[in-house]
Amino acid sequence: GEWGTVCDDSWDINDADVVCQQLFGTNAVNFRTQAYFGEGSGTIWMDDVACDGGESNLGQCHFSGWGQEDCGHYEDAGVECESFATDVTIRLSDGDTSYEGRVEVYYDGEWGTVCDDSWDINDADVVCQQLFGTNAVNFRTQAYFGEGSGTIWMDDVACDGGESNLGQCDFSGWGEENCGHSEDAGVECESFATDVTIRLSDGDTSYEGRVEVYY
Repeated sequence: GEWGTVCDDSWDINDADVVCQQLFGTNAVNFRTQAYFGEGSGTIWMDDVACDGGESNLGQCHFSGWGQEDCGHYEDAGVECESFATDVTIRLSDGDTSYEGRVEVYYDGEWGTVCDDSWDINDADVVCQQLFGTNAVNFRTQAYFGEGSGTIWMDDVACDGGESNLGQCDFSGWGEENCGHSEDAGVECESFATDVTIRLSDGDTSYEGRVEVYY
């Protein structure tokens, strides 16, 4: 498993829409080429990406094949996505696969965790839908994937399960918690064979940046 980048050959708004839908459930405002957000490193995993715009995951789009490329990092592709005030960027850490792990939330410039008070399958569903467009297989409590660090950003999370972003769920308020990291919440999400984990790097906000792919 290694993070790498996407080449900008044939990169267009349809490809950017899929990235933004996968990560945030929003559309793209813009697509960027020629390493607009800086040159990445590692393998250039995807080239000649040709999404029709309706895919739920970048890995479902046609492309040249894993690592099949004729590019340099000066061609690293990027996106700028629509954002909502309540939306929050999340990631999973310390799972055996990219589809499970401790839930971590980025707020006020810092990654932190979620307390497991009232954490249930509805909350886990929202996390999995936001990250992968899939449902949760399981929710985990009591730091099942290990204790995180930093601020415990969210507590008493109460999603109805239909939200597209964890930040849209009811919770106690940013940093309002009575927990320890021994209560860090986690999830296990459904996965599809073609699906791939992606992230954005080096943008001014969490809604833009160079597209990086984990394969």
